[in-house]
Amino acid sequence: MKQTAPTISARAQRGAALLIALLILVIVSLMGVTAMKTSMFSAKISTGTQVDAMAFEGAESAVAEAYSYLYGLSSVDLQPFLFGQVAYRCLDGSSVLTTICDGNEYMDSRELVRAQSRIRQKGMQPVSGGQVSMSGGGNLIVDYTFEIMGDSEVEQFEIENHHLQQALKRAMVSSTDFNNIGQE
Repeated sequence: MKQTAPTISARAQRGAALLIALLILVIVSLMGVTAMKTSMFSAKISTGTQVDAMAFEGAESAVAEAYSYLYGLSSVDLQPFLFGQVAYRCLDGSSVLTTICDGNEYMDSRELVRAQSRIRQKGMQPVSGGQVSMSGGGNLIVDYTFEIMGDSEVEQFEIENHHLQQALKRAMVSSTDFNNIGQE
């Protein structure tokens, strides 16, 4: 049998399959790298959203705990607030400290979220018809106005959240204290 020499067109096609395969491999690799970068970006966004939600919930928890604390106070317990006392509540796991968080208290088991609240009296308004007279000095029923600042921080991610709310608490105050201390 006689072999013939390859024609020019057959010589030109040698290696074309290799070039096409390499080109497809490069395209598939680029698609894989792009998909990986997109996935990493999405993971960063979801982590940021989760951390922001944790900080938000920490501040809300601090405010809710402050409301609970105020609800349990009697008229006598409210007297120091008339003279400028500020109450602090630091959420530390399952307990509440009556100080400013010093940096070692975390409200979660992973030690990520630090949350606290500050409560101070901002004024008071007499309740209409709330005069109570007791032989000599009288008492007034007033609505105390409190400012509650809830703060939370996720230090590892440099995220902070602050919630400022007002609360009203009805209680009795002596008329002399009411007249001597500024009203709202």
